[in-house]
Amino acid sequence: MEEPQEVSSRKDGRAGDIVVEKFLVDSMKPASHVQLACSGQSCAFPLDGNELCIWDTEEPPHQLMILKGHRQPITAVTFGSRESPLLVCSASLDCVLVWSLDECRQEELQGRLPRGTVLGTLLGRVLCLRLSPDDRVVAVCAGSRVLMLDLEVWDHRMGSLIYSSSVLTAAPLLSLLVDPRSQQLVAGCTDGQLWIFSLVEGHHYRCVTHVDLRKKRESFSTRRAESKPGTWPEGGQPPSTKAPETGEETEVALPVLSLAACGCAFLSETARCLWIGSSTGLLIFNLSSFELEAVLHYKDFQSLSIQVAGSCAVASRTGGGEALCLLTSMFGNETALVEADPAALLRSQQRPHPGPDLSVLPSSCVLPTSPLYLGLKEKRTKQATQKQSETEILAVVSL
Repeated sequence: MEEPQEVSSRKDGRAGDIVVEKFLVDSMKPASHVQLACSGQSCAFPLDGNELCIWDTEEPPHQLMILKGHRQPITAVTFGSRESPLLVCSASLDCVLVWSLDECRQEELQGRLPRGTVLGTLLGRVLCLRLSPDDRVVAVCAGSRVLMLDLEVWDHRMGSLIYSSSVLTAAPLLSLLVDPRSQQLVAGCTDGQLWIFSLVEGHHYRCVTHVDLRKKRESFSTRRAESKPGTWPEGGQPPSTKAPETGEETEVALPVLSLAACGCAFLSETARCLWIGSSTGLLIFNLSSFELEAVLHYKDFQSLSIQVAGSCAVASRTGGGEALCLLTSMFGNETALVEADPAALLRSQQRPHPGPDLSVLPSSCVLPTSPLYLGLKEKRTKQATQKQSETEILAVVSL
């Protein structure tokens, strides 16, 4: 196994930290706009262009496995749905490969070079990969085509098309997620729009709502600044959409790079939340209220090496709790793994709840030494003078 050019590990995180950078890899080639893979146990990303790097989150960060088989730069990576055996599929211009990580580790321990299984060759530039729930079929998005590649001998043509739509949104789709509990399909676009469709039988896949994440983020920041000022992490300030020199409002897009389930039991037992990974930060979105619960900006944490991400993959750890976020730099060659604590993030951005009103009945008159006593005396004097004037007016009128 060859080690990467430079791998730095950081273990200075403490319990209760909102975000901690676990490790940073410096590659020879950038991996921006590449589909990354992140699960609760492993992460997969391109290294030096055509090498596939696997990092087991349960092992020490310096133990990385490098898989070689692509001649062209890797453009998309995805994990299988089953934990055992855990499969990873990678694609480049020359071929699409599937790897069994257990077999690769065994081959590596015996001193042999791990090899993947070729599923297809010269399919074009693959933008997205996804394995079926049973890990028997790979859906490959290459250009304007979606190809179905068999991992076994299985006739997928016997399946039937459930629903087809020529146009879901005006902007290109970047990420999709199906929430089985709420039976909703969530689609994220390049322009920062979130579209949510109902999969409930009889709803005919209608659009439940359409969310502009930029506007949601602005309203969330405004509410937080008004209710709890001065609590931004590391002395940061609420994000501004004004240009530094002209002061004019600028449009800040939030491309939805990834979507993942977020276990927010500490928020509400019935709340269904999502992690939304974007180029500038992470967002926690509530599928029940269609509102943002928390916003994490990379630039607010100086300890993070990547401030603007070109690619992002998010997954909650096994058993819930912290989430792992794999980032590649938009303008550099770095790849970083970040661990975020949603509970700590939500606590830092909670809006204070107003307490119950308290009413107290006075038990005695105002003391003469009290500042209120003069006001009371003046008020009584004015009332007496007013009554006297009214009496005099009535007397004149009666005459």
